[in-house]
Amino acid sequence: MKALLYLGPAAVLGLLITAVPLVVAILFAVRPTASRLELMRPVTLAAIFASLAEICLSLANSFVGINRHAGENVVAYAAEVFAESVIPAFVSFAMMAAAWLIIAMAMRRQT
Repeated sequence: MKALLYLGPAAVLGLLITAVPLVVAILFAVRPTASRLELMRPVTLAAIFASLAEICLSLANSFVGINRHAGENVVAYAAEVFAESVIPAFVSFAMMAAAWLIIAMAMRRQT
């Protein structure tokens, strides 16, 4: 959880983009309409691409950080850097999974 405090602006923007499907899913669950359900596909695609961009940016930043700060124990440092770099993507995909679970529950309730 501490790693989320040190996110850069690009990671925060990516997390905000991936929060949009969750908001749309909640709106759909409160008041189901066909237009809100149709909106889920494009916002989910945008969130997926934002998450993939987060992963690429995290990997690039990880390689730069490892190159700059590698000491005697480069393997341990690299493992820590890579573990911290995938946290924003994990949170993004978890939000998208939650959004689609909300949609599924709302669809079941609707029928």
